[in-house]
Amino acid sequence: MKTRLLALSLCGTCLLGTSLTAQAVAYDVLWWDSTPSYSGQAPDSNRQAMSDYLTNFGGGGQFNSNYVSSETPGTLAAHLGANSYDVIVFDATSASAKFNAADITAIQNHYSSKSNLLLDGSLYIRSINYNSTTTFPGPNGATGGLTANEVYQLGLRGGGIMIGTDHSGFQTDANQVLGGLVTGAAFSGITYPSTDGVFYGQDLLNSLTAIAAVDVFNHWDSVDTQAIAATGAFTDFLGNSITLYSQVDVADEPGGGTKFSYISTSWQPGSGTTDVTDPNPGGGGNGTVPEPGTLLLLGAGLLAMRRAARTA
Repeated sequence: MKTRLLALSLCGTCLLGTSLTAQAVAYDVLWWDSTPSYSGQAPDSNRQAMSDYLTNFGGGGQFNSNYVSSETPGTLAAHLGANSYDVIVFDATSASAKFNAADITAIQNHYSSKSNLLLDGSLYIRSINYNSTTTFPGPNGATGGLTANEVYQLGLRGGGIMIGTDHSGFQTDANQVLGGLVTGAAFSGITYPSTDGVFYGQDLLNSLTAIAAVDVFNHWDSVDTQAIAATGAFTDFLGNSITLYSQVDVADEPGGGTKFSYISTSWQPGSGTTDVTDPNPGGGGNGTVPEPGTLLLLGAGLLAMRRAARTA
């Protein structure tokens, strides 16, 4: 009976397309903020605005995001001992350690069943008191849309972990989390974005909502402090091979040199590229990209499977 109900649910998804997405179970998200306030540049209210944006996205129903601010080692382990989530977002930009061994074990336990990773070297500047482009949700709502697309992609794949930070010198807590999961992987460096850059596929630009690459670029360009996200082949703490793929590569000013990954994931992006200066919402101007309807059908199908599993 369980198999038949699941098959019917998936069949309904194929027939109704996006209509089931809004009715499916929302992704449960933990937004864990270990970032200091830095004399009011990054107050808790700014960081919580990103979590609340997820909960309220599209009128609600897509995400249930729980914001917790703590710089005290051990509090994460206690929290995860009493709560479970589909996606954990680590808002982690600190020069000092914020997690202990118990916290890392709790993170590893989550990863053991939800092993998708997204690394974002630009999360810190997304909601800080600095200039008009760092006021969340950013130019034309682009940084809010980027955040929603990132978390959605993790949920779509069955859950996982997003780690966000800033440039070198302030990556200690982010690298505590990442290093506890993937041996040898780390955020590094500081970047100075030029217009010589591309997004790969549509995961970041047009999965849950369409945003313009140039709006994200203008936000990055106004601060010039992105971290380099780890890419390449690694082994996780379970002994499994894992490859981290770049979702967006940008060369430092004036361009023409080595490109650095600002955001990387444990899944390979789709085909096609979009220049970082592309003004079209959704991008996809430089090649073949998946149709948005295909992504929505996939998302609805997986969400239907989650709902069936929860109610079985």
